[in-house]
Amino acid sequence: MRSNTIYTIFTDREGVLWIGTNRGVSRFDRLGASQETVSDIPNSNFIRTLFQSGKGKLYAGSNRGLFTKDGEKWTEVGAYRNKPIFAISEDASGRLMVGTADLVTYPQNQVRENIDTRSYARFRGETYAAVSGLGLVQIRPGRGDLVLRSDPSINSLFTSGAKLWIGTAGNGLFSYDGKTVKSELGPDVLKSGTIWKMYAGKDGALWIAGQHGVFSLRDGQVERILESEDVRDVYVEDGEVWAATTTRGLLHARQDALFGWIVSTVGFEQGLPSEKAFAIMPTPDGLLIATNRGVVTYKAGTITPKLIATRVLSQRVHDLKEVSSTIALEYPQNSLLVEVAGQSSRTFPEEFQYAFVLKNSKGDTVDQRLSNEAQYAPAELKAGDYTIESIAFNRDLLASEPLTIKFSVAKAPFPWTATALGVLLFIAVVGLLWAIIEHRRIVHRNRELAAARFDLANEAERERRRIARDLHDQTLADLRNLMISSDKLVVDNGKFRNEIEAVSTEIRRICEDLSPSVLENVGLVASLEFLIDQSVANRKFTANENVEELLNFPLNVQLQIYRIAQEVLANIVRHSDADMVEMNVEANDSGEFALTIRDNGATFQPDRAQKGRGISNIKSRANLINGKVAWKESRRGGNVFSLRIDPK
Repeated sequence: MRSNTIYTIFTDREGVLWIGTNRGVSRFDRLGASQETVSDIPNSNFIRTLFQSGKGKLYAGSNRGLFTKDGEKWTEVGAYRNKPIFAISEDASGRLMVGTADLVTYPQNQVRENIDTRSYARFRGETYAAVSGLGLVQIRPGRGDLVLRSDPSINSLFTSGAKLWIGTAGNGLFSYDGKTVKSELGPDVLKSGTIWKMYAGKDGALWIAGQHGVFSLRDGQVERILESEDVRDVYVEDGEVWAATTTRGLLHARQDALFGWIVSTVGFEQGLPSEKAFAIMPTPDGLLIATNRGVVTYKAGTITPKLIATRVLSQRVHDLKEVSSTIALEYPQNSLLVEVAGQSSRTFPEEFQYAFVLKNSKGDTVDQRLSNEAQYAPAELKAGDYTIESIAFNRDLLASEPLTIKFSVAKAPFPWTATALGVLLFIAVVGLLWAIIEHRRIVHRNRELAAARFDLANEAERERRRIARDLHDQTLADLRNLMISSDKLVVDNGKFRNEIEAVSTEIRRICEDLSPSVLENVGLVASLEFLIDQSVANRKFTANENVEELLNFPLNVQLQIYRIAQEVLANIVRHSDADMVEMNVEANDSGEFALTIRDNGATFQPDRAQKGRGISNIKSRANLINGKVAWKESRRGGNVFSLRIDPK
């Protein structure tokens, strides 16, 4: 807590404890991720595998030894001290088997050293091992181990039904029926890369944790469920898919009948000590996660979130009481903006996912969308009655009760005046004047809506600056006071001080991301050059002479240009695998402005891109400043993004 002075305590409906102090509000979630270390030595807390014996004893294999839990304390198993542990199992007699770098015996009493045992499996009463650098080995105590298949790429084993499944490092999936080893899926079909672990679902599907995601094999058909790099383990229960990754922490997926697979992430911000997770083991208390900083217990919530409407906007801002009835949109208004908010004390606002389904009066689905965006704005609708059904998914992918908003789009009025004007010229002139006035009114209202959207964007940036200012003025000051206090301690506090400095540096980075001070300090062109320098290692920046003097954009317009460039560079870094990025800025005396970003990465087609906020954010920001954006393939390979702003 930030203070020991407590004024009030409150427990909400999800069991989260809220504590009011003289320095703000603190929260305590007893169901949140809790970390355990197995040793005082950091490298010994690099946990690679977890195992629970038939007698209920819990084991953890680390980079430097094997540990077992007695009560609340972890104890080192001396026989495996300082050895890297890759796999743990037990034979038919309950004797523990530990996979580590050791000697492996072959037929004819041959011995090879420094061979790593990566996986064990029991199949038809026999014990098998996947030995790195060797292949599939049948362990036969007293008779000598038997190499059934010599394949250095064999990496993992799993028994399901009448087959022993064999995973490899890039050579696909094999199976063993007790007599022969055969190929089930080649690497060109599976496309999983290295197969780290496998798991069998109750529906008969084989789940594969691979180098390039989580895959499901059912009736010979392969489906990629999760797209993530370096998935080390997978666990499936009651339609819930959990995946341990070394790049994104713990991933959680659930299939929705309408939107397909919905995915959420449990990482550092959600309580994991690290984004590197290696193994998953179910327990009565939830899930046990092996990370490079110890063992973490995580329990998914069971309380569904709430969903409320926060704003409904058409030609005017509607009172939220109108949501309970049908909102009538008068002609020519044929669009509506709905903004909602999920409520859950265990889920941060940015972690919510929102599903919107637009249906017409016949119940047919007109449009649907799933994203982290809490706003939905159907437009260009035909006359008729419509229903918007909204659902919020929290971090644990629990769905809220649907929020239904009904509205109607009015038909165009029958042209009585135009009919009469066919008879009398005077009435025709009056009708023409009325049409001109009505057109001007529509144009005026559209401009008001555009101005309102621009004001909303500016308000969001002002809120970002306020949050950045609060973090800088309050949180960094608190950390500075904490550092000064730690310097007065008698004990050696170098590590503690380094941690404080690391947190302070991260907060400063967050502040700069929320409100880039470089834009106000050095101008737009220098800010863009600084941005590409910070984003890409191999880059090139060019701008025509006197471009800074030719720019007369207000600061809020410059900020939108900066955000667009920031989003484009982020997409290149995350998705294109580009090793060269070029940025060019041009402006002329007539007020034309052009920003061009080239990369040599994978071809990008925005119309076929996965649904998300990136592309829509770029287009929305460009519309706010009357800009035009475009993507096209480069003749040299890669992509070319352009933003053009013409004078009004």
